[in-house]
Amino acid sequence: MPSTRSERVRTASRQRREHERQEVRQTILDAAVALFVEQGYAGFSLRQVAERIGYSATTIYLYFSDKDDLIFTLADEGFRRFGARLTEAAAGTADPLGRIFALGRAYVAFGIEEPIYYQLMFMQRGDFLLSCRAGEERPRVDTLGILQQAFAEAIDAGYLQPGAAPADADALWALAHGIVALHIAIPTVGRERAEAAATVGFQALIDGLRAGRE
Repeated sequence: MPSTRSERVRTASRQRREHERQEVRQTILDAAVALFVEQGYAGFSLRQVAERIGYSATTIYLYFSDKDDLIFTLADEGFRRFGARLTEAAAGTADPLGRIFALGRAYVAFGIEEPIYYQLMFMQRGDFLLSCRAGEERPRVDTLGILQQAFAEAIDAGYLQPGAAPADADALWALAHGIVALHIAIPTVGRERAEAAATVGFQALIDGLRAGRE
């Protein structure tokens, strides 16, 4: 049965309000990212976000319950982008060892190209790694499960000596994180230097795992 004109008007009005709400929400998030770039995590406040976009602080609370909620939302976007990069890297090669290298390179590239998200995810608010939203069961750290899967597949295929894939994945994670942290914290560690260090580190890890385990 076709809807009446009044129903269509109400539907269009609801859709318009929802669109406007999403636009304001995105404006808040964009302003928050800009403030992180300018002032870092320590100097960040919801009041500054409100001032940046010309709204009252009360308006911010219509969209986010508190500072942590807003920051977690930003970090969540980072995890989404990070997970997409790792998934794409893993799918880009059928070679088990090549997949491990690709994942490591994708990790480092993300940290270099998305330093604000990376710092929120892994440096400023590491507690978010163990967090999940209401109704969800998997914490954000599960994004790194793709690393464990890659090592398990390489072990099963005989490319690496038998061992514990989770520990292998943690070793790769530690290498990649250390390199990204150096790049973010130390101006002289530019992208080229960071990526060169990653290549050496990943190769050394793989060579050690191929040679055997004590």
